[in-house]
Amino acid sequence: MASGGGGDYITWSVPALKKELSLRGAVTRGRKTDLIERLNAYDRNKNFQEEPVILPEPLDVGWPVSGFRQLLAEHKMVLPKITKEQIDAYFVYRLAGDKQCAADIKALTKGQLMYDSNRVQACSINFKDTNIFLSGIVGAAMKQKVSYNYKIRLDKKTGDPLNSHCECPAGRGPHGTCKHLAAVFLMMEDFVNNGALKVEKTCTENLQMFNKPKSTYHGSPVKAELLPTKRKLCDEFLNDPRPLKYRNDNTFNYRVRNLMLNYCSQTSKDLSIRYLYSKADIQAAAIEHNYSTIPFTEHWVDHAVESNAMVSQAIL
Repeated sequence: MASGGGGDYITWSVPALKKELSLRGAVTRGRKTDLIERLNAYDRNKNFQEEPVILPEPLDVGWPVSGFRQLLAEHKMVLPKITKEQIDAYFVYRLAGDKQCAADIKALTKGQLMYDSNRVQACSINFKDTNIFLSGIVGAAMKQKVSYNYKIRLDKKTGDPLNSHCECPAGRGPHGTCKHLAAVFLMMEDFVNNGALKVEKTCTENLQMFNKPKSTYHGSPVKAELLPTKRKLCDEFLNDPRPLKYRNDNTFNYRVRNLMLNYCSQTSKDLSIRYLYSKADIQAAAIEHNYSTIPFTEHWVDHAVESNAMVSQAIL
């Protein structure tokens, strides 16, 4: 039933008035005149409800997902000037505009401590249109094995911070103001003005001391059996296990090569030792075998055809 105003409610029945009041969440007790006055009061005050608050849509920064490169010392020449005044203004004014707790202004002080303790673990840069995007990892302040990913957008001409985001609860974008982001901003300011790139090096960038010898040898090459060792060598440690008649045999290497080639050709298996020997020169072999009844190349082709035929018959 449509609600009316003033005297319209006089024509309503008591059950209809109580039903209308119950729909508006009002009390349904009292006489008919009390019910009518209550409905009129609800009409005048728009059911005692405030105007709906329309929140603005969150800003879609459009963070790029590709095109990032590691921040290097060469990027100092192409980056705009970044000052501490710009960083302070971004934190102060963004705190006021986003209605965040004023205590978060301490993020700049905490961020300076994190930057001094080398908590910025990685930083990549991406130049896109009129923006400069930064992405990387910042270690947590209290937990050594915890880190947060961050994203920052700067103006390419002025260097003003435009947007920022961090995985920590205090740094959610599009205008994050946490201590992790403050550490990155201060790192960029120091890098652009002083050229100091204080980003933690990866394990592959650091010098591995276990690969460095304790002392450098400057003498002539020494045989392996003469190298100093703590292992006690017996008389039979370096003895040749072959019988005497096979030792110092000049044809032993050729015998091993022939055995290997015959085995590979008959079994169609590939042994690693075959790559220690040079490949045969087909042209030289064809010229050398001039005593054959047919040219060597023709014999080689006929043998290959016969082998393929035998394989095909075996398959059938």
